[in-house]
Amino acid sequence: MKSVEGKRSSPMRMSSLEQYRTVEALEQYLGDPADASNVFSFERSVGLDELELYPEAACDLLERWNFSDYYIPAAYGGRLESFEEFVALLRVVARRDLTVAIAHGKTYLGAVAGWVGGSLEQRQRLARLIKEGHQVALGLTERGHGSDLLSSEVQATPIPGGYALSGEKWLINNATRSRALTIFARTDERGGPRGFSLFLVEKDDDSSFTHLPKIKTHGIRGADISGISFQRHTVADDSIIGSPGAGLEVILKSFQLTRTAIAGLSLGAADTALRTAMDFAVARKLYGDTVFAIPHARRLLTDAFLDLLTCDCLTTGIVRAAHVATQQMSLWSAIAKYFVPTTVETLVNNLSTVLGARHYLRDDFRSGIFQKIVRDNAILSLFDGSTVVNLNAIALQLKQLASDRVKPGAHGDESLRARLEQIYTLTHPLPELNPDNLTLSNRKPDLILQGLETSLSRMSAPEMEGDVDAEVLRHVQHLTRALIEEVRRLHQTVRDFNGPCDYASDKFPELFEQAERYCVLHAAASCVHLWTHSRERLEEFYRGGEWVVLALARQLKKLRGVSERVPAEYYERAAEQLERLHAERKSFALVPLQLGTQPCG
Repeated sequence: MKSVEGKRSSPMRMSSLEQYRTVEALEQYLGDPADASNVFSFERSVGLDELELYPEAACDLLERWNFSDYYIPAAYGGRLESFEEFVALLRVVARRDLTVAIAHGKTYLGAVAGWVGGSLEQRQRLARLIKEGHQVALGLTERGHGSDLLSSEVQATPIPGGYALSGEKWLINNATRSRALTIFARTDERGGPRGFSLFLVEKDDDSSFTHLPKIKTHGIRGADISGISFQRHTVADDSIIGSPGAGLEVILKSFQLTRTAIAGLSLGAADTALRTAMDFAVARKLYGDTVFAIPHARRLLTDAFLDLLTCDCLTTGIVRAAHVATQQMSLWSAIAKYFVPTTVETLVNNLSTVLGARHYLRDDFRSGIFQKIVRDNAILSLFDGSTVVNLNAIALQLKQLASDRVKPGAHGDESLRARLEQIYTLTHPLPELNPDNLTLSNRKPDLILQGLETSLSRMSAPEMEGDVDAEVLRHVQHLTRALIEEVRRLHQTVRDFNGPCDYASDKFPELFEQAERYCVLHAAASCVHLWTHSRERLEEFYRGGEWVVLALARQLKKLRGVSERVPAEYYERAAEQLERLHAERKSFALVPLQLGTQPCG
């Protein structure tokens, strides 16, 4: 029987927000990764990576905590109720080792199609398998086709009572170690959007499938990245997830959840990258002072902190929005999947400048964890649709979004305000996440960008004007108006776009550029909304709003190419907050968690 050691019990001060108390309990349970005696330490993670060995002990540690229960919705006996909590839990694991987070978390990827489109019996089967400690994998891609799913060749041929699977799935995480797989297979020789189905395949002892050899990878070297080959492997009729021909629809809806969860993995990696750079910067002496005192290094580290906060706001908004406005997740999940991993890649690259030669070493400073993060983090942009795939998903919806924009004061403002309140007030209870509400494309105005006017109006409330420094408030209001203007400009550019919105158009690259700008606007808008709705629930530095000014200025520079004028003391106080969180061993987040201090295992 699994142990529940460490569950919801910690002597440390817990977060004031209920949804993060379990997250902080996990953080304390897993202990200090910088302690070499810890089972789940940086030193051990790097050592296993060097040997390309699976992280058995760390995964066992998670199993003893019943982490797998969070892959199962509460309706089927698990603990997955809050998507916000789930993504935050992944973030805790990822800050220690992306290999472990990906290897263990892939069971959710393997099972999610069942939660989205499966029958009651299939969901119960999945819950049973996971509860028994088995892994579930997703057999989606093939060697010759990559992300072109409609070219998949694995065939499911009808036979009496079921289907015979033939063909090879490749580049599959946990293909060998899994007890069951969700397999995407062709059920109509003609192919097309309705020509593929998903099958829940439990491995048995017959010889009609073989595992492919482990594939050598640049990062996450210890993960079981391999494949599986079927030779007329028989499955029953009731193995189809959803209806025959619904495979593509179910997998695209499932990706709306997993793409968003990947943002949590990036945030965990970014926290350790920044913490490692800070460890060096505050201890290393150059030219008579610390590296952190050097203006250029101080600015690079502070900018990384601000970008991490921006990604935090974007991710928090979208994981909460999954409960409130599920029908918009086809758009928002693609935004999260594009913006957060790419921003973290740039952040990590910039931090390497601060570390200098030490960012490249494999066994010196902090056990060489930084160079592992550089390699591991690069894979996140490829998971569940590459950067290009996600930008494409956004670009294809831009014309509809531009035409759907509603003028302020129009009918529906009250509903918009209520939904923004639910999403961005962190203490506001969320409705149950219902995967049945996922849709293939967004059909409504984007309430996050549409709501900028609403959050701007909140800044004129007496309690805001009486509690926020007048200069800071003027800056935030000015920058928010600038964002609103950029949203209008983008929508007008898209409305003026002549030609079909498809790959054949020679102007389609222009839509890609607008899609990138759209993501930047979303990230900036998320900062505005979270601050205006949850300011009173945040710690003193975050309540003040100077970080919002700095974060918005950084995003607007991407859009306009020029820097906004920001008081230098705002940067200095942000640097002091970064230094304070580092010294107090708290996470670099809007809701900082106390980090683990004791060895575990």
